[in-house]
Amino acid sequence: MVATMTPTLFATFKYQHTGAVQRSTGRKVFTGLAALVALGVLVQAFVPGLVVLIVPVVAWFSAPRHLLLGPRYLLCGDRIVYYANVRRVVASASRGTLRLVSASGQSFTLERDKFPTAARKADKIAKNKAAKFDKVAAKITERVQALAPGVECSSA
Repeated sequence: MVATMTPTLFATFKYQHTGAVQRSTGRKVFTGLAALVALGVLVQAFVPGLVVLIVPVVAWFSAPRHLLLGPRYLLCGDRIVYYANVRRVVASASRGTLRLVSASGQSFTLERDKFPTAARKADKIAKNKAAKFDKVAAKITERVQALAPGVECSSA
């Protein structure tokens, strides 16, 4: 009998965190191939090669930043937060933050201002960021409470 694993499904949200970026395999392959082509052009002609070299550099550094919410943990850059290890959840509506404190004392802070929006007017930007933050914060709080029923929830 062969054991099969079901892949974990993540809810993905654009979030401008400061951690490492997760690059897809397709982006890595494209960047590698574009770099090889650029080096080939660079050997033939220096100036056009420098221009073509811009393509892989832009492809590598333009990778989007995401917040991934799974059923048991969240991923944000190089940070992993297991919901079952969270001991305290502190929400601050005035600051627009949701802070998760683990049993080891480490914390993860979700910030409202780090959610990007395509709106152009200040009031729409604030409204869109607040709506996305509220949605994500509610999902995180719900999942933490499901896996760690004794978690302390408070507002600051």
